Amino acid sequence: MKPTDLKCHPHVASVIGEDYADYELQRVIDYRYANFDSCYSLGFNQTDTPQGYNFWMLIDGGKIPYEHGHEKPALSEITPANSDKTSDPMAMIEPSEELREAFEKSGTQVGGKERSDGSTASYYELPESATQLQHLISHRNMNSQIGEIFRACYRYGLVSHSDMLRDAKKIKFYAQAEIERLEKLAQSDK
Repeated sequence: MKPTDLKCHPHVASVIGEDYADYELQRVIDYRYANFDSCYSLGFNQTDTPQGYNFWMLIDGGKIPYEHGHEKPALSEITPANSDKTSDPMAMIEPSEELREAFEKSGTQVGGKERSDGSTASYYELPESATQLQHLISHRNMNSQIGEIFRACYRYGLVSHSDMLRDAKKIKFYAQAEIERLEKLAQSDK
């Protein structure tokens, strides 16, 4: 499946441009948990995407999400939809034994996951462009449930309209929703 195969491609391209539409829709196609179903307005469940529900609702409403707190990818990150390249060109390279050992010594495991020794780690560093919480949510490609948990944790007990008990219940609600989503996906993979 290519981005241009999706019925929503022309609309998305009209809002954010052809290159960005190809890039963002390819991310949805490549995302393991994407749920494609014609009953959704864009042809897929916007919640189960790397960009999250709010990103697609802005586009659905004709608004550019990059102007509303979502991180805009650099042009160098965008590859044409008809390219044979994956979104991560390094994913196709099998590391040598020397490289594997160097990764292990540095605390980084092969496969892109970092292992911390308990001190600070690069996965805690903030991106330079982050000025709001939404930038972090977009940077980490959090889905709707995880984004809501992150927001509730960050503001925990700080806002007048939501006390600690309400925030804790909200965290529990979205955590349970995420558990159920992952369990459903695990069942469908069997």
